[in-house]
Amino acid sequence: MMADVSADQPSGTARWAFLGSPRLIKIALLTVVATLVLGPVIVLLRASLAPPDVLPFETSIFTLDNFRQIFAGNDTVNLLTTTIAYAAGSVLLGVGAAALVAWLTERTDMPGATAIRIFLFSWMAVPPLVIGFGWVLLINPGNGALNVFARSAFGLTSPPFTIYSFWSLIIITAFSVLPTAYVMLGGLFSNMDPQLESAGQVHGGRSFTVMRRITLPLLIPGILSVSIFMVMIVVQAFEIPFVVGLSAQIRVLSTRVYLLASPTTGIPNYGLSSAFGVCLLGLACLLMGVYFRCVGTGEKYRVVTGKAFRPRRQKLGVWRVPVTCLVFALFGIMVLPVLMILWTSFMASYQVPSLSALATLSLDNYSRALASPFARQAIFNTLILVLASATIVMLLGSLIAWFSVRDRGPAVRILDILAFAPTAIPPVVMVIAILLVYIRTPVYGTIWILVLSSVTVQLAFATRTMTSALTQLHKELGDAATVCGAGWWTSFRRITLPLLRVQFMSGWLFVAAHTSRDLTIPLVLMTSSNVVLASAIWMMWDFPDLPGAAAMAVLLVIGLLAVVLPVQILANRGRRDA
Repeated sequence: MMADVSADQPSGTARWAFLGSPRLIKIALLTVVATLVLGPVIVLLRASLAPPDVLPFETSIFTLDNFRQIFAGNDTVNLLTTTIAYAAGSVLLGVGAAALVAWLTERTDMPGATAIRIFLFSWMAVPPLVIGFGWVLLINPGNGALNVFARSAFGLTSPPFTIYSFWSLIIITAFSVLPTAYVMLGGLFSNMDPQLESAGQVHGGRSFTVMRRITLPLLIPGILSVSIFMVMIVVQAFEIPFVVGLSAQIRVLSTRVYLLASPTTGIPNYGLSSAFGVCLLGLACLLMGVYFRCVGTGEKYRVVTGKAFRPRRQKLGVWRVPVTCLVFALFGIMVLPVLMILWTSFMASYQVPSLSALATLSLDNYSRALASPFARQAIFNTLILVLASATIVMLLGSLIAWFSVRDRGPAVRILDILAFAPTAIPPVVMVIAILLVYIRTPVYGTIWILVLSSVTVQLAFATRTMTSALTQLHKELGDAATVCGAGWWTSFRRITLPLLRVQFMSGWLFVAAHTSRDLTIPLVLMTSSNVVLASAIWMMWDFPDLPGAAAMAVLLVIGLLAVVLPVQILANRGRRDA
């Protein structure tokens, strides 16, 4: 009798095999990703059509009043014009400088190319929040360090620099654009066949003519696609416009959306904020469409084939030393705000750098920061946020990527589109939508709502990273495991993930670094119980406790560089060996 009963019941192994079946995993992934991505977007659209002063799920009324208010006023035209001018100016300067540096490091004999690559890759770990604060200390008109030095050295009566200008915002953002644009352009310059330029010179073309008629036409499609991508990123950017732009009374779309949802006084206007968010989402989607159109036309500009491709570096000659000094001077300017933050972290109160102030340097701010329960809680929350977000999103991205590569069904196509959708949604818009979804749930106000938001925002990156890696693995590896009796989950866990551990860890480190440096998510969703390092630094700066904020910022930068710098050194060593 007992034997008959046990025969009718599925064994524990069978039950786990059922739970690990690809079909069930696919359904679970669709449910999770739709909840993470589609839910907030639907709520955002509903909130934009809701009356003011109510949450989207508290009313059944639909109205276009929020959009009428946006398009009826002149402020919207000014806001849109300012946003486009800010993005275009920042990208023009940043991508232009990045293209020049990429050409020098990849196509010429300029010394220090490896050090420049490591610096620019590692610089992406420095939070924009810290860079913005550093520039405020450097060029504010009252006691900014550069203004004090300039007045003292040249006898000026008025400050030569000011943080409160549109051009300051553009130039500071351009410095932030430069490293990312360089990473994207480096391969474009290194893979261009120099024989095309040599052929032009053999036929009598001068260097300028060859550059104008051959080099630039081949590079323009790639540079244009990178520029459009960076415009999309700058339009969505929040930290530097928030830190620098609001002080100068310069508002762009991203800060306008935030201020409506989180005003300093009064009650939030989620309806108008959501309507602006929908407009910003539409602009981002338009830019993304243009970007993919530019990328799609790149086929006819490919110059690296299987025929005699040998990269060759051009000699700078007499320009070698001046150009090298100019490039390193540019990087010296980029480092200035971080050095200013470092100096302030050793001061009891803010002082302009001087020899006399060296006697007052101390580590008291670091001791005070590490001893504070507020700072300890922020560090603990940051660790939870980073570890949980990076691990969850990379596992989720790996599973989605596996189905995207191995399964071509319509459900997988929908899953792939949903996973990529966060790329087109500005982070500040997505976070406000997530706020509206979870504001009446127990998860709101905890560290886990930050984890949910970070997973949603970083999902597209994790999926694309693992998809690119999985395309290099032949399906016969999994088939061999299946023939040997292994289930789908065992094959994925014991074969696929170990083979992709390098890409998995690289993606994990990227997500961890960007999660810990991000201010948008912690600031919009901030409560007293889920403060992390980024939001703690902002609160201390706004208090104001400039030395304390500077000490916390230095600790954050050191932690990020400790993770990113060794990886970049190893990556460049591998590149040199290759």
